[in-house]
Amino acid sequence: MSQPHAVPVTAPDLIDPVVGFRQWRLADEHLESLYTHVCWEGPELRASCGSGGHDSSDSPAPSCSCGIYAYYDPCPRTASAGTRDFVAGAVVLWGHIEVHAVGMRAQCARVVALELPVSRGRKRLEVRRLAERLGVVAVPHRALAATAYQQGLRLDRSMRPRRQFERGGSARPWRLPRMTAPFVGAGARRG
Repeated sequence: MSQPHAVPVTAPDLIDPVVGFRQWRLADEHLESLYTHVCWEGPELRASCGSGGHDSSDSPAPSCSCGIYAYYDPCPRTASAGTRDFVAGAVVLWGHIEVHAVGMRAQCARVVALELPVSRGRKRLEVRRLAERLGVVAVPHRALAATAYQQGLRLDRSMRPRRQFERGGSARPWRLPRMTAPFVGAGARRG
């Protein structure tokens, strides 16, 4: 009788950046984070923390709310429609990444696509101009995820913590191994 071969269990190396989705506020031809008012003047951003509770370069820190936030799935199509200044889009994340039930916080991010507004008009023109200035594409909602997944990987559901109300769910976030991306370099910004 033969012995079954043990299958080695290994963690993914996550060399490729991870895709996330988020919203910003359009402000004077740049993107601004909705809650922290951090300006994304270019396509890349590097997180830092001003709270003073830990080393600013160690962001996101488990005991803090710092980091660049993104959801696993695109925002609903109408989430940006009700306001003149909200715009949705996709980013790729790398560096230290902390995963939560519905999204993640990362050390570094790069915008890869902006979502065109549903209605035609001034906001659509502003999004197109901003996308061109950032060197990214502006696409309709239905093409956002596919466009983003050409730039990075979707984080598999098995690597995400369960929501609290799911069986076996946990409120504790998980910290992924540090990830690097081939385009990381001098262009990364702090903010």
